[in-house]
Amino acid sequence: MDLSKFKPYTVSPGVATITIGKNGLAFSKTAVIRLGKPEYVELLVNDDDKIIVIRALSEQSETSTNFFKPGKKNIMVRWNYQDLIERIAEMMNWDTENKTYKVRGEYHPEDNLLSFSLKNASVLGK
Repeated sequence: MDLSKFKPYTVSPGVATITIGKNGLAFSKTAVIRLGKPEYVELLVNDDDKIIVIRALSEQSETSTNFFKPGKKNIMVRWNYQDLIERIAEMMNWDTENKTYKVRGEYHPEDNLLSFSLKNASVLGK
């Protein structure tokens, strides 16, 4: 069988999600794996459609943010950027002080990015 058109697919439990609350923004293990565990990403925000995008970058740039540390055993990323949490909470009129929100991502392999429609968030817990 000719495997030249096949690419490896890394299986991961769960789905690509982000969780947003007062303690930060956490990317699931599957989200990190889908992006290929990049060291840097670019965060893009669409205020009108309430979508955020995380795009993997191969190197550091003016618009990049540190993401996954090579060699890290726990495959998860947490950002504790208070300004980002407040920005998202304001955009969505969310109460991140008392509630935590979870958003399922959509992987776009052609661009190696994950998009998260914040309008589809679910509230965790109470």
